[in-house]
Amino acid sequence: MPEFFSRRNYLILFALIVISMLILTIHFREGENGPIHRAERFMMTAISPIQASATSALTPVKDGWDYLVHFGNLKRENRRLRQEVAKLQSKVLSLQGLKNENSRLQSLIGFKDQAGYDTIPARVTGMPSSNWWSSVIIDKGLDDGIKRNMPVIAGGGLVGQVVDVSQRAAKVILLNDVQSGVSVQVQRTGEVGVIKGQLREQQLLLKYISKDSTIQKGDIVVTSGLGELFPKGIYVGKVANVSLSSYGLYKDVEVDPAVDFTNLDEVLVVKYEPNFSFKGGS
Repeated sequence: MPEFFSRRNYLILFALIVISMLILTIHFREGENGPIHRAERFMMTAISPIQASATSALTPVKDGWDYLVHFGNLKRENRRLRQEVAKLQSKVLSLQGLKNENSRLQSLIGFKDQAGYDTIPARVTGMPSSNWWSSVIIDKGLDDGIKRNMPVIAGGGLVGQVVDVSQRAAKVILLNDVQSGVSVQVQRTGEVGVIKGQLREQQLLLKYISKDSTIQKGDIVVTSGLGELFPKGIYVGKVANVSLSSYGLYKDVEVDPAVDFTNLDEVLVVKYEPNFSFKGGS
């Protein structure tokens, strides 16, 4: 029995080989419209929709499998990219900070050259919590040659005056402090008045300008030099608004300061010693 089946299997295999060779011969020799070609096209047409449906159905499975297989790599790559972005953002912020600091220092150097006085550069290190932007602490003091009542300037103009000093630090009262008072002059008209601060306000008040004054918006205000508390000619600000006082004797004048008191980083202390001490007014 085994020998019979073995012989029959050989015969079947031989017959299949002969039939395959015959089909191949006919396939190569017949034209495009031959029976084998037509049968091939028919099968392709019949199977194509089934293949498309199977592919469509299996694609999510394949994608899901690929995602699972590569999930670890994707996670690591995502983490690496996030770290790279963080590093680049840090570099951008650092470069921007250096650019801003360079701009401020260049401005200070330019102002120092124009001031005509020796100056001591200092950095603002703090702001007392008991007031509203009316004073700052700087990192230079007696050891650096700073003395009480010395004027303080920044890139834009006058900042204030040293009111207290220790060996390595000093306190500077700002122009917008309500106790501050600086004798100033309107550059265009030559009129003299006093700059006062306003509580929690950035704008300054120019007091004692006559109701008959021709002062107008845009006029430049500088230190007058009267009383020798501040050197003459330091830029203080620009007139922002002019109106008649309710008392009728003086005009109400608001001045935009030369500097932003809430954003002070570096300042210059002018080595100028007035003949009398600061007492809260001019």
